[in-house]
Amino acid sequence: MFAPLTRFFHRRPDPAELEHSFVREMRVEHPREPRSRRVELVLAVGWVLVILKSVVVHWACQHYRVPFNAWWLIVPTLVFAALCTWLYWRRD
Repeated sequence: MFAPLTRFFHRRPDPAELEHSFVREMRVEHPREPRSRRVELVLAVGWVLVILKSVVVHWACQHYRVPFNAWWLIVPTLVFAALCTWLYWRRD
């Protein structure tokens, strides 16, 4: 059982076989995915909701006198929305 296996591992390679088995160059080209109008619409609706949320949070923090600044809630929301939008546009 092990005799054919040891012969397989210890055989001398054929020089012609070695020439064809070496990879000289490899190129991988991914087809470019077209922009999706649906995803762009979702991003636009998301930005409208983010801006609406920011206005409501700013108004609520001014109106109800909460013990923190409204920008502590608004800035992370804007940063993550911008990050998501940037990742979509740079996905290529």
